[in-house]
Amino acid sequence: MEEIKILFFILASFFGREDGRIAAEKTTVTINPEKKTIEIIQEDLFAVIQSQEDSITVLRQWEELISYQENTPKWSKELATLPSKKFDLKSIKNEIQPHLILNYSQEEDLRPLGIWYNKEKNQFTINNILKDYIKTDDGKLEGNYWVFEGNRTFSFTIEPFLDTHSSYENYKMPLKDIIDDQGL
Repeated sequence: MEEIKILFFILASFFGREDGRIAAEKTTVTINPEKKTIEIIQEDLFAVIQSQEDSITVLRQWEELISYQENTPKWSKELATLPSKKFDLKSIKNEIQPHLILNYSQEEDLRPLGIWYNKEKNQFTINNILKDYIKTDDGKLEGNYWVFEGNRTFSFTIEPFLDTHSSYENYKMPLKDIIDDQGL
């Protein structure tokens, strides 16, 4: 099995950008097998800014992401087979939260995202990677895998930056502060 894709917590990766600079401290993924939807909500966006050039890059990527709400974006190859994709930026409690709603046709469409489906057991499975701090109330941990029942909606959160190396903490800036500094 593959690991959960970085696409869940690096915002630009949804759109095929390998050099995404905007990340989420916390991502909540909700899968509804009945409706065949995946909802992804990113919270506490930040960027690592070490130079003026980094700031310019982040602001350029942010402006591109804003334009995706109005224009049809080019989606990443992991999402290419999904029939419907919606991207929205919401302001919740004075924070910007990207919301993505993806529809899938069959459970196998989730494999490129690191979510596996076992038809015989009617279960979804994801790898439990300790550094990703995956949490859920809906699944059970079996060895190195989180297992979810295939006939009901389930959610999990990912917080891969909880143990960020201290040398990066000095350069880590909330996206809101970066945008406010530029008057955007």
